[in-house]
Amino acid sequence: MQEELKQKFAQKMLDEKLDFLPLEESLQLVECDINLDTRFHYVCSVEEIGDEYETPREFAEAIHEVYGGSDGIEIGDDYDHFEEFTHGLCPAPTYIDLIK
Repeated sequence: MQEELKQKFAQKMLDEKLDFLPLEESLQLVECDINLDTRFHYVCSVEEIGDEYETPREFAEAIHEVYGGSDGIEIGDDYDHFEEFTHGLCPAPTYIDLIK
């Protein structure tokens, strides 16, 4: 199941010529307990929304409410380099990350 989902998303990335897996699919991977070793993550400032959310999906939904979409979400490089008020939402895998 996990490998099939990764293959499906890798094919989507090829078909749509994407550099990173979109946020929705990345959240699905997290919810299916598929942990990918990637240096990129979807990140967002917590100054306006707080960080008391239990799941990445809840956090993403709060971002959508505050910003009216995913405008507040960016792709950041490695959790260790995030600023104090930046929260790592979930991995932002590349095609290579999915096929490893």
